[in-house]
Amino acid sequence: MTETSADLMGRLAANTRVGYSFDQEFYVSDAVFQADMDRVISRKWIVAGHVSRIPNKGDYFLFKIGAEQIIVIRENETSVRAFFNVCRHRGSTICQAESGNAPRLVCPYHAWTFGLDGRLISARLMPEDFDKAENSLFACHVRVFHGLIFINMSEDEPVDFDATFGDMGPILDYHGFADARIAHAGSYPTTANWKLVVENFFECYHCVPSHPEFCSMHASESIVAVGAGPSSGPADAIANFAPKLAAWEESAAAAGRPIGTIDEAPDSSHLRLLMQRMNKDGWASETQDGSAPAPLMGKRTKADGGRMHLSFSPFSQIVADDHFAILFQFTPRGALATDVEMIWLVDGRATEAEVDIEKMIWGYHATTTQDKVITENNQEGIMSSRYRPGRYSDQEGSVLNFQKWYLNQFGLERAE
Repeated sequence: MTETSADLMGRLAANTRVGYSFDQEFYVSDAVFQADMDRVISRKWIVAGHVSRIPNKGDYFLFKIGAEQIIVIRENETSVRAFFNVCRHRGSTICQAESGNAPRLVCPYHAWTFGLDGRLISARLMPEDFDKAENSLFACHVRVFHGLIFINMSEDEPVDFDATFGDMGPILDYHGFADARIAHAGSYPTTANWKLVVENFFECYHCVPSHPEFCSMHASESIVAVGAGPSSGPADAIANFAPKLAAWEESAAAAGRPIGTIDEAPDSSHLRLLMQRMNKDGWASETQDGSAPAPLMGKRTKADGGRMHLSFSPFSQIVADDHFAILFQFTPRGALATDVEMIWLVDGRATEAEVDIEKMIWGYHATTTQDKVITENNQEGIMSSRYRPGRYSDQEGSVLNFQKWYLNQFGLERAE
């Protein structure tokens, strides 16, 4: 008898111990990945890109996730649309180029033509009873929020966007995301399951042995105490770090920064996080020498020497300094494939001459290149017949929260 998706996930959850990594199947199984697509990935609001990538009417790009391709296209000055890249005739893809401009969406197979609003405009030689109105493109839920384009592939009404993300508006406004521009983009395709990519990003236990550039930009006490989230470090280290953090928050608030923390519980819909921290003493920005690589971003009138870590979901992350921001996109493509993309954003008023690209990307380009290697090594080891779930350290609390959140998406809990 074939095991159902519910039975598969229930069996795996029953074998998952609190404080230990997942069983092998979670990271290698095609059946688990399909369950992830159906119950997790397709139901989340995921950042597909920034509006500055499609400034003109008809500009589009393809956002590929799992087996899906989503056409993200500018309909007009005020509207961005998203459609599944599937012609309503016999299923051909409509757009083959990764990006471009299209006054209309024309299927290259039989020339069915759709407007930028997705409506079918023309279909040659169809029977008299054919109804064009019933053959519009399949729309994907889409929202633009402070310049960030979110898509949601749910066939049902998704979780309310404003209720989910509205409280993040003030900090995004302060950083100037709506009017930012893309200064650089990097791609780090990773041969590993998306959960391994996320788990690696959610902990800093590996930072000292794996990331010399990252560690050089941050004080060691911050790495140990903060790790990759407010609850990811040892309790005593967090307590010792608290007075220094409070002093910085007071000065940053006086300079105009909205201060706040979000650390959602595993029963939340998106496992959001907002964490704001100070840089290494004397460092204006996260660069090799601590100097600024670009003009101040957003509404700042002066630098406060801090950075923001923001997670819309495990798939969409932001790290933002006073002078630039990075959008991290972790996009599942298959059981053993994850697209890792980074987009560096700067203030929209900054000229090319004012932005030192090499200085700006130095730290996180090196760190993400290293993450690709160590995550792929992790995946290769998990493929072994001798892999067994391992015990987590005191600095991997955020990974535990992620695991519980993940199982909650299926209505499951781990074994105690």
